[in-house]
Amino acid sequence: MQAHKILGKYLGRHPLLTPVLEWDGAAPSMVVVVPAYKEQAYLQRTLLSLSAAAAPSGRVLVVVVINTGEKDSPALVAEQKAFAARLRSEISAYLPLWIKLEVLEAYGLSAKFFGAGLARKIGMDAAVELFYRLEQAEGILLTMDADTLVRADYFRAVEQWFNAEKRQAANLFFEHPLEGSDFSEEMYEGITRYELHLRYLLQGQRYAGFPYAFHAMGSAIAVRALAYARAGGMSRRQAGEDFYFLQKLIPQGGFGEIQTTRVHPSPRTSDRVVFGTGAAMNSFLAGEQKVGVGLTYNFQAFADLKVFFELRQELFALQAGEYEGWSYKLSGPLRSFLLNARFFDDLEVLKRDCASETTFSKRFFELFSAFKVVKYLNYVHEHFFEQAPVFDMALTLLEQRGLNCDDCWLERDLLLRYRELELEESWFIS
Repeated sequence: MQAHKILGKYLGRHPLLTPVLEWDGAAPSMVVVVPAYKEQAYLQRTLLSLSAAAAPSGRVLVVVVINTGEKDSPALVAEQKAFAARLRSEISAYLPLWIKLEVLEAYGLSAKFFGAGLARKIGMDAAVELFYRLEQAEGILLTMDADTLVRADYFRAVEQWFNAEKRQAANLFFEHPLEGSDFSEEMYEGITRYELHLRYLLQGQRYAGFPYAFHAMGSAIAVRALAYARAGGMSRRQAGEDFYFLQKLIPQGGFGEIQTTRVHPSPRTSDRVVFGTGAAMNSFLAGEQKVGVGLTYNFQAFADLKVFFELRQELFALQAGEYEGWSYKLSGPLRSFLLNARFFDDLEVLKRDCASETTFSKRFFELFSAFKVVKYLNYVHEHFFEQAPVFDMALTLLEQRGLNCDDCWLERDLLLRYRELELEESWFIS
């Protein structure tokens, strides 16, 4: 009953922007939400990929959110509406009986928030309302992109992972395609470097001791409706909505990784957001050199952060006037970041609410969050470190961990080794 009230309270603060979802009978096993803005060339293949997967124990609801912004032309709106009608009348008929397709239409969305985040939120909020109506607060929401393919065991792997009651949310293991006939060799080269950067960034944070280090991939997130509501729902940000959502979700606990299936995001270019896969591929094809596109963060930034995290317990016993002297235990770049970010002022506020060192230890990473890690990395690379080739840094991290990669001569070899490493080290936040 309490869980049901939490969903109701969330919905009271986040009114739906579309009609409610239609559904008859028992609650669906899970709801898949797919934003779609000018996705006619990709979405049908994604829906066929979902329909080719093995069925879970119950029915699945796939919610496609067809959307446009307030600055889009009438012609584009008409095109989107025609596509929505085609989805309902034609494509829906090709899906197996255990999959029901619902199309939500949201046109003229505010330019301030218009993007994948808002479209994703519209669909996920509608799914929460459905689970609320069906009194199924533990229902599972899955996020997808319109150009993403899944492996045949996708639904069953998710269902099996959530069989444990304590599991509230997860990332699904993803792999971009690295070869084939769908894209040019240049694009496969670019996505190899970008994915290697993502996996190096994850392992760098874990090497430093950051406990909430997980990928932020909007096409590979699974979450119970209750956990979604408790985290305040999906962010409306135009880009990076998955990162900001996970930053709120992961510290709640019950978060882990579903490694028994695969999600395959597309390496295509995109001009809709300023960062992420599509933007990185644009930059790569344009010959640019920056973080995520051939270059990445210097390993020393993670090594410095590791020292700080290992010493953090000492901060609990310090008085306000002792922080600056203590900070000389750290590297110059990290010390500069903490002082300029007024981190120790914020730390004093946090410590007032911590009655014991144990409580302080648990709450420290509320202050030094995933967002703070990103700000630190950007700061020290703006003022102290040079960005470095992703191959060199990824190899350095493996060597520092004492891991063998004698056969890693190319970015692709190193990426495959990093994929193996993630599969060898399953993380779960209890």
